[in-house]
Amino acid sequence: MRRILQFLTFSLAALFALGAAQAQDTPKVDLFGGYTYMHGNVIITGQGISLNGGSGSVAYNYNRWAGLVFDLGAYHQGNVAGNGQTLTVMTYLFGPRITWRKNEKFTPFGQLLLGGGHAGGTLYTGGTSPLGTQNCFAMTLGGGVDWKVQSSISVRLFQAEYLRAQFANGSNNQQNDFRLSAGVVFHFGKR
Repeated sequence: MRRILQFLTFSLAALFALGAAQAQDTPKVDLFGGYTYMHGNVIITGQGISLNGGSGSVAYNYNRWAGLVFDLGAYHQGNVAGNGQTLTVMTYLFGPRITWRKNEKFTPFGQLLLGGGHAGGTLYTGGTSPLGTQNCFAMTLGGGVDWKVQSSISVRLFQAEYLRAQFANGSNNQQNDFRLSAGVVFHFGKR
């Protein structure tokens, strides 16, 4: 974990240094919506599970490299571990985004988002020892690349993130998940 933090610190410093380079037009607001795949572990058993869903975000860009993001996502599995139970996880996250706008066609970014998560479904309310729906702290760390199709539209080729949640699971109360998204980004206004 320490090496990851050192790498991120170095990467952010490098992005700040590159901020003086000539940049593409910067939109005031980016609006994203798309498909999201989440690979996690069943809250109670820790067994691997795949969830499908969607996410959306609104990013306000203060300048060509710094912005704030609000992200909302929902992910569902209708047959958890083959036992017929359901699981729905929602995340609501907020935090900074660093964007490198040197290339006219491709825009890479990195972000750290903090917030909460909500988990429900029959996995929590059924079975021999139901936990009831859960709310917890959640965070993501990752980034992605947007490909500009027009001045007001981009395709998010990917957004890959480590997703950490702390739902009660009768063991260590932590989940280390992976979230992958792709979709469309609409740009509004100019800086």
